[in-house]
Amino acid sequence: MTSSTQHQHSILVAMDLSSVGRCSALVVVPVLALSGSSVAFLPTAYLSTHTGGFGQVHRSDLSQDMAGSLAHWKRLGLRFDAVYIGYVAHHSQLDMLEDALPDLLAPGARLYVDPVMGDMGRRYAYCKEELVTGFRRLCARAHTIFPNRTEAALLLGQPLVEGQEPAPPDAGQLLSLGAAQVVLTGVTQGSDRIGVLAASQGQPSHATFRRRYPASYPGTGDLLASTVIAGLSLGLDLGQACETACDMLDASLRHTQRYDTPTRFGLAYERALPALARDFARLSRLPDQP
Repeated sequence: MTSSTQHQHSILVAMDLSSVGRCSALVVVPVLALSGSSVAFLPTAYLSTHTGGFGQVHRSDLSQDMAGSLAHWKRLGLRFDAVYIGYVAHHSQLDMLEDALPDLLAPGARLYVDPVMGDMGRRYAYCKEELVTGFRRLCARAHTIFPNRTEAALLLGQPLVEGQEPAPPDAGQLLSLGAAQVVLTGVTQGSDRIGVLAASQGQPSHATFRRRYPASYPGTGDLLASTVIAGLSLGLDLGQACETACDMLDASLRHTQRYDTPTRFGLAYERALPALARDFARLSRLPDQP
């Protein structure tokens, strides 16, 4: 080892793998890798496509594979600088991940949680109260969480009206969930602007908005959260990371408008990756050479 040797940031991503539709791990892993992190992946479920617009989906619950992988990693003593938890197939997987965190998190490591439970005032079919309770526990332990407005209402125990987005909670309500930082997604400004509200313990809240596009695409939340996490891993503050993520999302949406691909196939985020790499290098002074 030479005096110039550096530690490479490592992150474990625990979420589903949806093979078609550009969401979940297919979006998250490339963005995190672009930041220079070493990315490990623990799939919670396999889906032939995401569940929006492709008809009957083939899916497999990977709980047994998760248990076997976690046991193997414990024997190896593998630890990560960050763990990012997203979609789980059911609450028992959350319990499994929560139990494994002491073995997975290196000293000073960060836990990131995207509590995937619902949208537009509606719980997803698999979201039972045990899942809400499990995500509540994990969010209280997390460094940063990424609920949308429906998920924030569920975490806060507020009632839902199906088809109607709940009013966004204020920063104090969000931080009462226990996380050091909260990024609330899907916050609107008038009819033509959409973005995020970022709140940190002991700091002023920060709202970021960009143009609102008429279509709704799968994977936008995954793209936003992974870009924020990538920015934080490079030393950006939460406001910088959110601005960068909203720029990435806006660029991906603009590229997507140029193609005739149906919305169910997600965002053409690939076209925006080179600009994101330049943003990361500029903001973090990430070296261009290994």
